[in-house]
Amino acid sequence: MICSSCEKDLNETEFYIKKEKGKEKIGHQSYCKKCFNKFCVERWVKRKKDAIEYKGGKCELCGYKKYYGALVFHHVDPMQKDFEWTHLRKKSWDKIKAELDKCMMLCSNCHSEIHAKDATGFDIEAGMALPTGLEPA
Repeated sequence: MICSSCEKDLNETEFYIKKEKGKEKIGHQSYCKKCFNKFCVERWVKRKKDAIEYKGGKCELCGYKKYYGALVFHHVDPMQKDFEWTHLRKKSWDKIKAELDKCMMLCSNCHSEIHAKDATGFDIEAGMALPTGLEPA
């Protein structure tokens, strides 16, 4: 089989099997596994960068904007979450924007602090003291 991306002639085991929901095998992907995986990663990175740009390009709390991989989308109301980012990246741009509108864009540090505060009641802004029961031994 010839990959429609790299144009190499490869054994069919180098291609993912193409299936339709509820049906048996209907053939193989036109890209070899290596090219298909590269395409998926590039698509994911583009979707994430587009989402970051849509949300303002930086952490809404501290302004961090150096590395796209350190920025996350935090649902303000977890009960309003329709999709996880890992599933959302495969959706239409309109569905992605609708979900992003329910989120704050945060850096990993600010996101961790919000979840630590939610879990422990500890107020990060109040200082560096550890919450009761979490003091070092």
